[in-house]
Amino acid sequence: MSTQITITNPPQKPFNSFKSIINAKKKHLTYAQTTKRSYRNHTTEPVEPHTKIKSFLGAAGGVGISTALIARKQKLPLKNPLNIFKLKYGIPEMMAISGLGIIGGVLGGLIGSKKKKEKIDEGVFQFMNATVPLLAVHPVTKIIDNSKYKNNLPLRVGAILAALLAGMKLAAAISNKINDPNDKVPDRKLTLIDSVANIDDAVGAFAVAKIPVISQLEKILPFIFVWCGYRAGQSN
Repeated sequence: MSTQITITNPPQKPFNSFKSIINAKKKHLTYAQTTKRSYRNHTTEPVEPHTKIKSFLGAAGGVGISTALIARKQKLPLKNPLNIFKLKYGIPEMMAISGLGIIGGVLGGLIGSKKKKEKIDEGVFQFMNATVPLLAVHPVTKIIDNSKYKNNLPLRVGAILAALLAGMKLAAAISNKINDPNDKVPDRKLTLIDSVANIDDAVGAFAVAKIPVISQLEKILPFIFVWCGYRAGQSN
């Protein structure tokens, strides 16, 4: 007499079933939705290592050339690399370094890339966000310096932050107009969170703000602008 044994799968627990659904949904999310850093860096898919390297080298090359020219103009010996921390910055110097750094990063990232327009668009945004807030903050500091409130630190900080945010909003609007003149795609909006996330682009504005401690940021401006150029070049 034979005995037939039937093996049945144990019933799946409701919680495990729920987890399976969640995991299945996660697999269908885009890279931009699942990676927090992707929005800040404006990437919709993982960036290839060679693109990162080319973007960084391009940005570093652009910043290196511009800082060397400025150092020579300011009669600082090029033989000493530490002289990069002794550069004096005005608006022309900041625009030159940020511009060449971003151009270099974009050109490096474009090599062998199919995402050409995305990188150029991001380069425009980075440059505008590095220069327009600077141009907005500079006259505000001049007005305060020539007023009876020049030693009022809370007023200075508040006015500079207001000018900075207004400049970043204007930079986004100008970028949208340049990148999409016929308004074929939705404009790139700049919320308060976006402004905080992209504050490194506008760090030059702090350097000219003459706020104690914060104004010392000018010493690391070349490195900030290398980062801005790198971000533009690896954007996709």
